[in-house]
Amino acid sequence: SEAEKGAIPPPPFQWSHDDNYLARMGKDLISVFETPSMKLLNKRSLAADGIHEFTFSPKANIIAYWAPEHKNQPAHVDLISIPSRKKLRQKNLFNVTKCSMVWQEGGEYLGVKVTRHTKSKKTLYNNLELFRVNEPGIPVEMLDVKDAVMSFAWEPRGSRFAIVHAENPTSTKVNVTFYDMFKTLEGEKKKGKKATKEKQIVAEVNKVETLEGKQCNCIFWSPAGQTIILAALGDSASGTLEFYDVDSKTLTVKEHYRANQVLWDPSGRTVATTVSQPIGGGHFKFAMDNGYILWTFQGKQLSQASFEYFYQFQWRPRERLAEKEEIADIAKNIKKYEKRFNAFDEAKKKRLRLEETKGKRKSRSEFRATLARLRDWRARQKQERMELLGGYDSEDEDNYVTKEVTIETVLNSKDQLIY
Repeated sequence: SEAEKGAIPPPPFQWSHDDNYLARMGKDLISVFETPSMKLLNKRSLAADGIHEFTFSPKANIIAYWAPEHKNQPAHVDLISIPSRKKLRQKNLFNVTKCSMVWQEGGEYLGVKVTRHTKSKKTLYNNLELFRVNEPGIPVEMLDVKDAVMSFAWEPRGSRFAIVHAENPTSTKVNVTFYDMFKTLEGEKKKGKKATKEKQIVAEVNKVETLEGKQCNCIFWSPAGQTIILAALGDSASGTLEFYDVDSKTLTVKEHYRANQVLWDPSGRTVATTVSQPIGGGHFKFAMDNGYILWTFQGKQLSQASFEYFYQFQWRPRERLAEKEEIADIAKNIKKYEKRFNAFDEAKKKRLRLEETKGKRKSRSEFRATLARLRDWRARQKQERMELLGGYDSEDEDNYVTKEVTIETVLNSKDQLIY
């Protein structure tokens, strides 16, 4: 929940995406250390008056930080390039109570959820500041949201994002709205006497749709994008899991009672929901529900496991998913890849088949070896058998007389009167 997140102080140390820099937040400054020497960058720290929180871009050496109102200066969000220390963008904000910064996985966008107050400080409201980091000048768009925003998440491999919002932050029924950083316009293009429609994509925040009356308090995008889970997690929540495909608009509703975590595997094919207890020990009142459930991205349950003590669940890391250009290349050469993978699949099936029939083949070989040994033993006794039978060879077919006997059996009979 937002209250729980607010109670957790921001991390004082952060690594850059390429591990070339380690940054530490101090009072009114950020100290950046170079690796592997771990010496202070340019022998001095970055000045950051009133800094409250900072974060590295997941794809570039850019630091984003925000500071509340400080020494008659308005609150502001700054983007700083490392190692040049160049200030790429600064956005001033007024009447700010709190900010939450969320990077898109590709580092293309930065979303800042700003909680603001009126002059009387009795009423709070939200807006989103959306930075287009890769565009010249880093333009910023402001999105006003009348409701309280409880959760904000970017689609990992795209330009869409989702927010959970409601009129009251304690509402049990909330709305989930999806936005896109780009808008598609339908235009007309004259070609001779005929007019054909041509799509035009413009850089403008566009509302895609709103799902109303949901029971979720958290949202989790699949690492592959397109699919999102709307989850009601926590002690007082219902454990409802809604698997929603943003493209096809299909919705599958499942439930994991008392679930407190949703963990996607790196490929986005499988997701785990868990009920885990604090590792610090002590009594956990929901220990009877400890365990995990594995689901497909479509919401089909794969397996379930329960444990008396269950503390943590983690997926094995994966280096990365294919980029858009690589996916396009695969689609272009799909037949070539199809032949290769079909051959691989057949070889794998053959190995599995041989492994599964290993016991049967061993038993068959042993039986055939025993049969051959008995035949050999019988063949060695043939002369002795013939002597006992007065020279008669029972295995010679010419010593047998074949007779054919026909036996007729009435299987059924029926009497019928014919007039």
